[in-house]
Amino acid sequence: MNKDDYIAVLFYASWCPFSQECKPNFEILASLFPAIRHFTFEESSIRPSIISRYGIHGFPTLFLLNSTMRVRYHGPRTVKSLAAFYRDVSGFDISMTSANLEAVDSLDGIELKKDTEQENCPFWWARSPEKILQQDTYLALATAFVILRLLYLLFPKIGSFAKQAWRRHTLFPNLVGVHEYFFTYLEQARQKFFRLYPSKRGNLQEGARNATAWASKSLASVSIGEPSTIGRTNSTNEQR
Repeated sequence: MNKDDYIAVLFYASWCPFSQECKPNFEILASLFPAIRHFTFEESSIRPSIISRYGIHGFPTLFLLNSTMRVRYHGPRTVKSLAAFYRDVSGFDISMTSANLEAVDSLDGIELKKDTEQENCPFWWARSPEKILQQDTYLALATAFVILRLLYLLFPKIGSFAKQAWRRHTLFPNLVGVHEYFFTYLEQARQKFFRLYPSKRGNLQEGARNATAWASKSLASVSIGEPSTIGRTNSTNEQR
């Protein structure tokens, strides 16, 4: 095979809705680019070694290759996008036969018809959200109801969990604040007590000094009064 000889290989799966859309477009491309040989392989006929060799991770997968390179297609599966991919890689242009010109002219009509027709897809998740809303309105509403219902049931639990987490977050600083407030109040009480205690002690000392002074005065008065009494007694005896 020369480097100018290109081969287009499509790996598809019969159960895949994307493959069902891509395979007819691939057949149209075979008529638009007759210089490129086209081959299709269904999933059941593909050996695991080929899947591993080409790195096939999903369906459909399109390769355009020659003797020197292998290019994998990524993009929309429309005929126009695939034809642009063919031209960019191989350099070939669309064959200008009468049948091909009619096919090219009908591409716009085919694309428009595909957009307006209802999608025959067995998997609702493979459709676009707009198509789901248009074709399966009840399914979309039921799905939205289930999601809202789950949020309604889970919201109180999430709220209570958030409150518990917030309480745990704020409980420790509150305990530290109460601890500090308690010791501050205890320190103030101790200072007030020590302020009152010296005054009481001073009152007791002053009372003791007053009592000592009073006792000394009493003893002095008694000691002064004893000689006069003795003198009066002696004078009385002499008169007798």
